[in-house]
Amino acid sequence: MTKLFGSFLRILFDLIGNYGWTIIVFTIIVRIVLFPLSIQQRKSMEVQKKLNPQVQELQKKYAKDPQTLNAKTMELYKEHKYNPLSGCLPMLVQIPVIWSLFSLFRNAHEYIPADALHQAFLWLPNLIAPDTLNNILPGVEMFSKLPGVLPIIAAFFTYLTSKRAQAQTAAATAASGQKGPNMSAMTIMFPIMILVFGASYSAGLILYWAVSNIIQFLQDLIIAQMVSKENVS
Repeated sequence: MTKLFGSFLRILFDLIGNYGWTIIVFTIIVRIVLFPLSIQQRKSMEVQKKLNPQVQELQKKYAKDPQTLNAKTMELYKEHKYNPLSGCLPMLVQIPVIWSLFSLFRNAHEYIPADALHQAFLWLPNLIAPDTLNNILPGVEMFSKLPGVLPIIAAFFTYLTSKRAQAQTAAATAASGQKGPNMSAMTIMFPIMILVFGASYSAGLILYWAVSNIIQFLQDLIIAQMVSKENVS
């Protein structure tokens, strides 16, 4: 899959001619392709949230009869055309995509000419070296080891998207009376990891992650509006 993405990245680069803008356009296309999966996942969570009170009643009614409880629960799901696994499928599909893209941008030199990788982009002298604070505040040795603007942006939007995902998961499980998974630690730790890695990983990789999370955040807002309108209608 990495080679497939790499070939597509090279085609875009040949059309655009700038590696930084190629990453941005590439990321936008990837997020657009994955958008229907995000919609499906959110709709599945909304159905789960609506069905949870009925599932809870079944659990009380058939607490001593697990076999009947399972049968009645499946009947309820079938009636509402709900598959409990449908919410997990979009995420499972995206995992190999994310890992392939991670590998792609770590080894971009295999697909993009060396001179293009060393071109300046916005405030960045190139997209091979990490974006550190030295890029905007040169001359201070300590700043060369601290994350720059791009990792900060990436970490900020990673936090926002993780926080929204945590809230959606909590809302989907709250109605059932069950305790959902505690994602609070990951919501904080993941952005911190992005900051730490951002000071040592190539700016091209962090640019991809920043743009991807910005788009995902905007897509989440759009999906929320879509779901809200469907609930009203």
